Amino acid sequence: MPSRPDPRALALLACMSLTSCTEDPVPSDSTTADATGETSTGDGSSTTGDTTGADYPSLDERPCPEDSILTAENFGAPFMLTHCTGCHHVALKDGERAGAPLGVDFESLVKVRAQAERIWARAADQNASMPPVGPPPADERARLGEWLACGAPTAADL
Repeated sequence: MPSRPDPRALALLACMSLTSCTEDPVPSDSTTADATGETSTGDGSSTTGDTTGADYPSLDERPCPEDSILTAENFGAPFMLTHCTGCHHVALKDGERAGAPLGVDFESLVKVRAQAERIWARAADQNASMPPVGPPPADERARLGEWLACGAPTAADL
């Protein structure tokens, strides 16, 4: 019998792909705790230039390829779901977060965009400290870096 999709996965995909989710449904305090998101590929889409292995000093200095095709729908939401929201989700209580600080959550696009620099510094491009169980492969981290450098766009943004 086929398994049913995880309702949280469907909600995350819907939220990250809908413009209505550009407003944060749950206000968060401005925390500066020292942990963030993780990495993954969602659908196997490829980047439009080989940035694998490139070292960038910061997200601000990380280029966004003009022909990037990465969106929340084809990369960002599946990535966040696979590697981040298991610990970084507002619905998780303190003891369920595997050490992820309260308030550092990635279940909406607005929250991902607000934390983009922190996510990049922990999980994208040459940065590989998240998730704590082990980073995704370099090509997936490069795609995350590209998507974040381009502003974490949705398909409607392109």
